[in-house]
Formats: sequence, C-alpha cells, structure tokens
Amino acid sequence: MDKTLVQNKTKGLLKKADKPREFIKGLQELFKSLIDKEATKNYLRIIPDTGKFFGVPFPILRVIATEIGKFVQKEPTEAKLLLEAIWNEGSFESRQIAGKSLEKLGSKNPKICLDFVSSVLPDLDNWAVCDNLAMCGIETIVCQNPELVLPLSEKWIKDKNKWIRRFGVVSLRGYKKIQITDKVFGILGLVMEDKDKDIKKAVSWILREITKSNSDEVTNFLTKWAKTNPNRDTIWIIKDGIKKLTNQNQKRICRQRKT
Repeated sequence: MDKTLVQNKTKGLLKKADKPREFIKGLQELFKSLIDKEATKNYLRIIPDTGKFFGVPFPILRVIATEIGKFVQKEPTEAKLLLEAIWNEGSFESRQIAGKSLEKLGSKNPKICLDFVSSVLPDLDNWAVCDNLAMCGIETIVCQNPELVLPLSEKWIKDKNKWIRRFGVVSLRGYKKIQITDKVFGILGLVMEDKDKDIKKAVSWILREITKSNSDEVTNFLTKWAKTNPNRDTIWIIKDGIKKLTNQNQKRICRQRKT
C-alpha cells in the first residue's frame, strides 16, 4: 500500500465534499482501484453478513478515514452532510470509514456526532460496522461526559433490533478508561439473559474490557448473577466475561454458581 498516494487521493476527493454525488463517485472509483483478494476472503470469512463490499483492506480504510476525520473536525458544519453521503453509499467500506471518521469529532462536537450515530443505527446489519461505529463514535464522549451517553445506551440496549442492542452494549466500552457506576451495571443487567449470540458475545467482551479499571465491580456484578440460578445464556456470559479477572475472583464466582 502506498499510504501517501491514498492520502493524496482522499484529500483530492475532499475538495468535492460540498458535492456529495461527485464525492461518492470518486470514492467508489478509489475503492475499485484498491481491491485486494485477501481482504475479500477475510470479509467473507469473519463477517458473513457483510452485504455489499468492494474488498479494500482495513489498513487502507484507516488511512482514508483519518483524512476524512481531519476534514470533519475542521468543518463540523459540513460533517453531517458528508458523513451521511458516505454512509448512504451503502458498502461495508463506506460505513467503516464513516464510523472511524468520528473518532475525534465527538470530543469537541458531541451533538453532531450523536445526531449522526442515532440517525444511522437502523441500518446496522453486522457486528463489524456496529462495533466500529460504537467505539469510534461514542467512546470519546463516554470518557468526557458519560451522563450524556448513559440514557442513550439504556434506550439502545432495550431495542428490538439486535444490532442496536449490541451497539448499546459496545457503547459502554469507554468505561475501560474511567470509573464505572452502578447505573452501567444496571444497563448491562438488561441483557445478561439475552439469547442472541451476537449480544452475548458483546456483553462478555465489554465485561472483559472494563475489568482492568473496574475489577472489583465486575467481580461483584458477576457474583450476583451467579447466585441467581442463571440460565444457560447467562452462564455462557459469566464464563466468558470472567476471563480477565484474577484466578481467585474467577473461582469465587464459579463457586457461587455451584451453591
């Protein structure tokens, strides 16, 4: 990959940011010039619900997203229109780029970021786009202003759409960097009995992610659930979610399950 070439082509495209159709046509042409057979195989293997995609490798998508991210930070008033155009192009690559472009926008313009994210959630149809959008679009805001996000996380996690529920779970990942609250565990508790495998995987993953900064709190949370005569779905989450805890705490939780 010629990183400089991709950067320069993206910068050239951004000169047409005020002309969405021309911008998207140019973006599609850029994608077609960067197709990689191995990337295509990987998408089909690890993201079976990918849908429309070109086959552009992740490292290249990150380069494109970085340039677009710089642009939307400098031109926040144009950000929503451009991001919507990129997202609505519909391919896996475009939606990955739209999500990743939000990474630094949320710190200075949380409203623009949250408005965009909320508007596109019904379009989610696979775990990779879902998680990327949550991590890049929400995590910075959680770290700076958790009270702004928590009511939204609770709303998302109650949604009938499983991908929006998963998004609500992953939106809590920012608590790996800050002190957790009982409210967060109350929200996670809403999906501790969820039967969907994509939700279960997300819950256990987030529990592992937040363990480093909140080990005692995660231990107490899982201990309480282990005492509830948990169903098979909850047991799976507990067993997978305890893996970053100390051996002592893991044994403590497992003992509760047997009593």
